[in-house]
Amino acid sequence: MTSTRHEAFIRCARLDEVEALNELIMHSKSYWGYDRPFLEAYRAHLLLSPKALENDPVYCAEVGEAIAGVSHLIVVSDEEICLDHLFVEPAFIGQGIGALLWRHAVEQARRWGARALVFGADPHARSFYERMGAVVVGEKLSRVLPGRKVPRMCYEL
Repeated sequence: MTSTRHEAFIRCARLDEVEALNELIMHSKSYWGYDRPFLEAYRAHLLLSPKALENDPVYCAEVGEAIAGVSHLIVVSDEEICLDHLFVEPAFIGQGIGALLWRHAVEQARRWGARALVFGADPHARSFYERMGAVVVGEKLSRVLPGRKVPRMCYEL
């Protein structure tokens, strides 16, 4: 387990937490001021399914009794791991939880022998990922909202 100054630690998410994790994801996404129609349009693409928790590595950052953040990794190939989710409960934003989840994801990807962590980032989170050392390698078009582009990012391991 990894810890931080907030006595946070990372653990595997449990299947019985899927609803709480999805609430956290929607709270986190709404932090950026997106309106309800935008959030509803993206809901199906943001939420974790029970199958994801059964098949993929999904982790929680926990502070005391609270789930402070969530990350979801998908093995793309022997060389690439996709960071499919990294969300922090708004009450914990700016307290190191995102960096803790990021470092854990990097550590896991390295442990699995990958050469790169790849992901699409919310434009508002781009600067966070750049501070973590990731670089923009292109753009991808939204599958939900025509014309919306999000940065494709990569972190070389």
